[in-house]
Amino acid sequence: MYSFHSVCRKFVLNSYLLSQTRQKSKIHWSKAKKKTSAKYKAIDHFDEFYGNVFGKQWESMREALFRRQKYVALVNNYGDTEDTVEYLANRGAHCLKNLMTIQASFHNEYSPKDTPSPSQNTNTNMDDYIARLQSEEISSLYPQGIEVPERLEISNTVSLKTDTSDEGAEKNVSKSVSLNDALQEASIDETRIITPQMGVSSESLYQYIPATKLKGMEDWIPESQHISFFTNSSNTDFPLVIEPEMDFQFPEHLKVMTFEMGSDSTKFPEPKRGKIGMFNYYPLDLGSVLAVLALNLRGGERVLDVCAAPGGKTLTALQTMLPDLLVANDSSISRCNRMERIFRDYLIDYDTSNSWRERLLVSRKDGRMIVDDAGFDAVLVDAPCTTDRHSVLEDENNIFRADRVRERLRIPELQAQLIASALQLVRVGGALVYSTCALSPAQNDGALHAALAAAFRDHGVVATVKDLSAPFSSLSSALVLGSGAAKPKYGQLVIPDIAANYGPTYIARIVRVK
Repeated sequence: MYSFHSVCRKFVLNSYLLSQTRQKSKIHWSKAKKKTSAKYKAIDHFDEFYGNVFGKQWESMREALFRRQKYVALVNNYGDTEDTVEYLANRGAHCLKNLMTIQASFHNEYSPKDTPSPSQNTNTNMDDYIARLQSEEISSLYPQGIEVPERLEISNTVSLKTDTSDEGAEKNVSKSVSLNDALQEASIDETRIITPQMGVSSESLYQYIPATKLKGMEDWIPESQHISFFTNSSNTDFPLVIEPEMDFQFPEHLKVMTFEMGSDSTKFPEPKRGKIGMFNYYPLDLGSVLAVLALNLRGGERVLDVCAAPGGKTLTALQTMLPDLLVANDSSISRCNRMERIFRDYLIDYDTSNSWRERLLVSRKDGRMIVDDAGFDAVLVDAPCTTDRHSVLEDENNIFRADRVRERLRIPELQAQLIASALQLVRVGGALVYSTCALSPAQNDGALHAALAAAFRDHGVVATVKDLSAPFSSLSSALVLGSGAAKPKYGQLVIPDIAANYGPTYIARIVRVK
């Protein structure tokens, strides 16, 4: 048995050694621990991914993501509407519709020079990044000491190009080699084998995924496949037309108050209940409002919001006073309950009025499993994504948590499935709007392209992508849209900016023609 004094001496010695270890470290142990959390993993991932995609533009986006997010005020038409508009105007806010009208008149008078159509827009930064990423993944398939070919195309055969210095020989010699044969002939680099005896925890392995493949984890997706939705967009094997959207109308009854870009006063006070008990306005990101505007709603339409919770976009659509029926769907019961609480706070007599039961239906289904024989005139798919701003600020419910790696890498696949399913619910002549709150080309243009291809291949659905550049150009005094490397091919991208810190929000409008 150990004596009491020997135990005390051992405890004091261990405490001293631990203290010395902490003091020798350049970074305090508590800070080092914090930097392994999900939000730090997210920003590291974004720095590497978005830094390559957007180049120098990423620096300003990154800074804005850490600043206070900006909101607009959606005025409640079922409350003290006129008093609310006057109250917010006295605080320096402007009507979004008026700002857009003034800016549109300016653009009509001073038309900018012609710019390349979206179909001609190329993202060389993204192409270079994808090529480098795939090259690194291919390199990992070859054992150390074997030279990786300069040109390697992943297919049933591999084309190898080599140069020779021998005089009289051809400058380039081409030969075909089976990829499977090449892999079988390669020897195993045993220094890279992970054995159970090493005591490596599953959590630490997450740091190295996606690699090529880990035994027992064949269903994990490499990062190059994670962005394959974007790379496939260069190969169009289905009818694809991109045309400008000219028939765009701001709903007459929709009232949105916002501050101009760079305004000193950029924060709205907390909403208050009015004389009849309803809240006077609902604060939300301007990108969310634009997703509803992109629906281009008309009176008497049937509208579906596939991923409706927490309810801001559904509430915006209701404030237009246009839909005859609006189905607000979400797969989560808790999120649906939260959405209904919002409806009770903003829609008078929501629980008691038969009118609301006929006009507003809350559905709890997987968005990929919705069936409706009548079809919808307008469908909104605000799909699950990496929620970039939340990911760099909060650890709670962060998609970059170690136990959510598989879920994160499968996001583009889920998004494409939701869009493809929703396209079948749109009537011919109706529109679908796809939106995310991510900057990722894989989750935006990439997922949309994959969905259009799948919908045509599996169900014969043909759709036209509507270019929203013209109507959204009237928003230049309120927010910043992606340009250059940050300009998507199919949609519009609201990028975070210190002067107008909305988003990120991706918005694309698709009209079904067959």
